[in-house]
Amino acid sequence: MPEETENSEKKKSSSFSRIMLVATFALLAFMVFVYLTQSGMLNNLFASSPQEAKPVSTVIYVFDQNFLVNLNDKDVLRYLKLTLGVEVPDQRVVDEIKNKIVEIRDAIITVLSAQSSEDLSTTEGKEKLKTLIADNINKFLTSGKVTAVYFVDFVMQ
Repeated sequence: MPEETENSEKKKSSSFSRIMLVATFALLAFMVFVYLTQSGMLNNLFASSPQEAKPVSTVIYVFDQNFLVNLNDKDVLRYLKLTLGVEVPDQRVVDEIKNKIVEIRDAIITVLSAQSSEDLSTTEGKEKLKTLIADNINKFLTSGKVTAVYFVDFVMQ
């Protein structure tokens, strides 16, 4: 009988030791997790690039007046009415656009009136137009660049 008691005490002692070891490791893992979270290192470990960690703020400026132009169609008289928005890095660029609004509107009207309705009937044609508009606006800007062009209103007739 004494041997049975001794074996059961060893099993209880061994089980208790295992439980304490697992609890110690769990507590240690929790403490490391809390430390990494508090220090911000956990976020840095899972960020794939520095650009994701720092969101970039931009400003979207919508031109006050619509653009209304005749299109470059040979057979029929067609026109395009367009409301335009542009994305820029900050308010300084918006102010510069407002200061040069006459020159920029003229450049945009020139680009628009050179298009045909056939060119603008496809998605690719509209994307190409956006690129042309951005390039022409950027020629006038010194404090930043237009990063995207948006069509707020686009009517061809």
